[in-house]
Order: sequence, then structure tokens, then C-alpha cells
Amino acid sequence: MSSLYRALAAALLALACGAAPAQEDGLAQVMRLLSAVQASTVRFSETKRMAALSEPLALSGKLSYLRGGRIEKDVATPYRERIVIDGDSMRIESPARGESRSYSLRASPAAWAFAEGLRATLGGDLAALERYYRTSFSGGVEDWTLELAPRDDEMARYVRSIEFHGRRADIVQISVKEAGGNTTVMALRPDGP
Repeated sequence: MSSLYRALAAALLALACGAAPAQEDGLAQVMRLLSAVQASTVRFSETKRMAALSEPLALSGKLSYLRGGRIEKDVATPYRERIVIDGDSMRIESPARGESRSYSLRASPAAWAFAEGLRATLGGDLAALERYYRTSFSGGVEDWTLELAPRDDEMARYVRSIEFHGRRADIVQISVKEAGGNTTVMALRPDGP
């Protein structure tokens, strides 16, 4: 009986003194931090490199996220434009042309998957993210990269990959590589003076 007692005591002592549960992996930690963000507004500088253009197109403005999946991209330069993704709709407003157009994201599986990937990342929803993308994570919580590759063949005809770079719950860069070779890199920084 004393050897059973000693074995049980040793097991309990090991549990109490450092045999802690396996540490949560980096992707799960980052997703947990992102899921705690209720709202965020950042300034962006975006560079689009497109085969159809002789030089890159540079855009800047503000990008806002609201828990629940509402995303607003307000372009300030070189032209004014506002893009709002909310639920299954996307609205594009072009004040200079006096236009406002709305689209159903569900009408285009590729657009829907792209919007869901962006919302799932910003919202820290790994299950939703992995419905549409294969994920690859590197780094640690303080400096991380999350690469997404589309699972859907139709979306893969348009987007090769989306890469998020961040520090804790702050996404500092989003890069999109299109299947046709075009690229977009959006640098993000806190909105403030």
C-alpha cells in the first residue's frame, strides 16, 4: 500500500509543480487576441501592382472593422471612394462620379470567400477561416505571419494567397497575390495624430 501511496503522491506532486498543460500554439493565441477586438480603425497605405498599369497605384485612407464583420475602406487619395462590406452585401460609393453601387457577395463565391477570410481573420474566428482557406502560421504572438491559400477552386482562379503580418492583436500589413500576377500590399498603422 505504501508504494501505491508514493506513486500517487509523486503523480500529484508532478502535476502541481510544473507539469503544466501544453502551451497554446501561436495561431490559437493570435486568434484569441483578435477575437477580443470589438472595433478598430487604422490608416492604410496601399500599393497595387497590376500588369495593366505602367506604374504602381498608391492609395491611402482609413480602414475600419466592427465586431460582427462590418468592414469599411475609405480611400482618401488619389481619389475618394468608400467600400462597405456588411453581412452578405458590398456597397461601393464614388462621390466624384456621384455613384453608389451595391452587390450581393453571395452571388460570387470568390468574393464571398474573400470577404469571409478577411472578416474571420479580423474577428479571430479560426473555424470560419479554415472553411475557406488552408492556413500557414509562422512566428510568435509578438511578431507573426498568417498565410491563407484558397480551398475553393473558383476563388483560386483569382487569388493565390493572402498574407497577414501582425504583432499581438494588431495587423500591420495585408498582402494579396492574385493568380494573374497582380499584387496588393496594404500597410496599416494606428489612426491618430
